[in-house]
Amino acid sequence: MDSEPPEEADFAIHDDEDGFVNGEWEPPIPFRFGSDDHALAMKLANAGTDHGKFLRQIVVWADITATQTWWSEFDTYRMGVEKNSESKMHTLMNREITADMFDFSAWGEDGFDGFVIGRLVSLCEELRVCGDFDRLLQILPMSFLQKRTCMISYAALRNMYHARRNHKLKEWHTFCDWIETLPYSELITGKEKAND
Repeated sequence: MDSEPPEEADFAIHDDEDGFVNGEWEPPIPFRFGSDDHALAMKLANAGTDHGKFLRQIVVWADITATQTWWSEFDTYRMGVEKNSESKMHTLMNREITADMFDFSAWGEDGFDGFVIGRLVSLCEELRVCGDFDRLLQILPMSFLQKRTCMISYAALRNMYHARRNHKLKEWHTFCDWIETLPYSELITGKEKAND
């Protein structure tokens, strides 16, 4: 093993110039992959799910805001993924429905499309104000944005990345671009990064 384990954050106590005792957290020293360990991890990750099972123990927590269209595809992934969402059942009726709660980017914002979008948002808000949850839920477009807090293993991210990298839904491209920014993302993508 040639990696250096992380050091925990340290709480330093010191006296200030007025004689008061103060404390301050010193940032932790992050994990540093040794070159031999990194090479072995890449070899195991690229050898398939049986050899790359260590990726199941590396997890990422993220708040993701996406359309219902994207969430319905994301829900395909069950292994190595846990999520907690803003419940439509409990939150949809509590705040004014506005256009910024949707992703209408495919429609444009002028002419007929702008009229349709404006009318749809107004209708959703009217149903909310009237307290008609069932009808609101039925008419709510798939472009409605929902935030979920997700815990995702590197193994699940690897599966998603390789299955969805070239998907026709643009949100998958954004998600895969985000995956590439994660620490040691080469374990997910299979592509070595250039040394900084």
